[in-house]
Amino acid sequence: MPVSRRTLIERIDRIIAALEKGQREPDSWEGRCLRQALADIAHGDVGHAEAMVGLARTAPELRPVGEPPGVPMDADLPRLTELRQELQVMRQAPS
Repeated sequence: MPVSRRTLIERIDRIIAALEKGQREPDSWEGRCLRQALADIAHGDVGHAEAMVGLARTAPELRPVGEPPGVPMDADLPRLTELRQELQVMRQAPS
């Protein structure tokens, strides 16, 4: 059974906070997975969002070659501030 929307938002918040603490932008893989997870949550697809959060946390040396599966290839690479803003909007949206 997928985790709750709230739990996913908290997990994404922790990932973003870790990037902020490390003073670095998300790499292409992390950024695209996190943005897709936020979009999935907005559309009510928490199962796919959970998978995207897991992929975002995958260490670079364990990732398959290429872009993350399940993420549109035309997706722009988000900056950390954009992810933080999207997360804040998600928190304010009704469940």
